Amino acid sequence: MHADTQARPSSSGLPDLPYEAFLDAPNEVTASDFGLFRDTLNRHFYPARIDALERRPASWQPRISAVHLALTTIGYVRPGTTASVDPGELPAYHVNVVLTGQVLSRCGDEEALASPRTATVFSPGRHTTLPRWEADATQLSIKITRSRVEEELSALLGRPVVKPIDFHLAFPVDGGPGRRWMSILSALLHSVNVPGDPLPGHHQELLERSLVTGLLLSQRHSYTEQLLTDPRPPMPRRALDRVVEEIERAPDRPYTVADLARRSGMSARSLQYAFQERYQISPMQFVRQVRLDRAHDDLAQGAGSVADIAAHWGFTNPSRFARAYRDRFGEFPATTLGTARGRVRR
Repeated sequence: MHADTQARPSSSGLPDLPYEAFLDAPNEVTASDFGLFRDTLNRHFYPARIDALERRPASWQPRISAVHLALTTIGYVRPGTTASVDPGELPAYHVNVVLTGQVLSRCGDEEALASPRTATVFSPGRHTTLPRWEADATQLSIKITRSRVEEELSALLGRPVVKPIDFHLAFPVDGGPGRRWMSILSALLHSVNVPGDPLPGHHQELLERSLVTGLLLSQRHSYTEQLLTDPRPPMPRRALDRVVEEIERAPDRPYTVADLARRSGMSARSLQYAFQERYQISPMQFVRQVRLDRAHDDLAQGAGSVADIAAHWGFTNPSRFARAYRDRFGEFPATTLGTARGRVRR
């Protein structure tokens, strides 16, 4: 059993994050060198002043394990002694998800006490500090490339983003949109190659981009009202046809709502309305239906195992894939595949 297993959130109802991958990765710091802890944290994230606020206990157990993906850096961090962190103005957007303990956090003139029920979202251009990071507080620290966040928002709005996005600092994650965002984070952590094989690269990037889009749609920020109130006229029929043709032509591509809005030449809000009016589902539900149809075709032809076919069409959770497949086709994927193999044997 890992020494870090006490870091699992104990509050009922919170999403279960599969961060065990980080526990199997090498710990990059030792219990004897606070300077190494500081330098390693800075190397993975940002140059920052990091100070110990108390004398380190004899049982000091710092922890840093990090992975660098296409759009994000995700670190599993515990200082092991009460500390303060002052990186100044961040060059990227950043989310801290607390697994245990509490972390006092500030960004600009906002202050929040981060906990397993409240994550924190930091924006560029505003002074950021963690004045008190408790010794036993463990966080998933997520650095997100600034340009990609603003590109996703630009696609959602259907126009360029000129000013940085100012996110609200406190981000409730124990229900509603925050909980749904945590589910995306959980799927991304499942894909991390520590240990085990990664998902195909474009599927992992889809999860990263979904994390970005989900953050823009789940957490309030300076553009939220513009996202919710779109004054543009309804989408022309041909624009919607163009999006549908693109999905049906290549459903395995890592689409996000922002991608589809960009292809339509309209805002994400107009795209949502158009799909709801014509198909009574959202754009991403339409993408999922097309992928399910293609998976059904492959299974009916016996073109591989259930797991391989599901992964090929972007379904990263086998049980959710099985439930969605049964809801659409009235039987489980293994049944379809078994029927196909039975025909081949006969």
